[in-house]
Amino acid sequence: MESQPWPEIIMRSFFTAGASTATSEKPFYGSWNRLLNTLFPPDTIFEVVPQFPAVTAREAVDFVILLLIYVNSTPVFVVEVKPPADFRFISKRQEADLQLRKRFLDISPDMKIPVLHGVSAFGTKIAFYTYDCQTGRLEPGSIATDLHTLIDTAPKEWWRYDILEQEGADKFREIVAAVKQMCENVVM
Repeated sequence: MESQPWPEIIMRSFFTAGASTATSEKPFYGSWNRLLNTLFPPDTIFEVVPQFPAVTAREAVDFVILLLIYVNSTPVFVVEVKPPADFRFISKRQEADLQLRKRFLDISPDMKIPVLHGVSAFGTKIAFYTYDCQTGRLEPGSIATDLHTLIDTAPKEWWRYDILEQEGADKFREIVAAVKQMCENVVM
């Protein structure tokens, strides 16, 4: 039998969320919250805080949840969850990318660590983002739009990892370890 990248309870939570509906991100909130609280336990300096960003009338239809990991009221990691069914639409990937970029911009003045990591998730498909506070550089780099040509500014390839597959889980753990290391090395 093939080993699972996460404990059974976490795997079951994500599988149940995926089976319940593909048109909403809500079933995945609990799964992501459970995973983040496992990796950033509540009896440590880390706090997983769901955020409900203010929405404009246009965004109200495209609501998203943001899970922020804090240390002493300082953001140290961010996960934004979107419905898995939206992944196939270029415009929805572009919106997810833009929303996460805006979150980084909003969070950046409060940063006390040198690098902020983030994840954009469509259910279990994940893209990794990295913001360097010193240089102001955010990866992956933004792809410019063109007024006369349709351009995919958030390619599917960015979400090539799956949190339930070993490669995605390993990369996620690597980033969590880097976040924890930064928090140990920086006085909050």
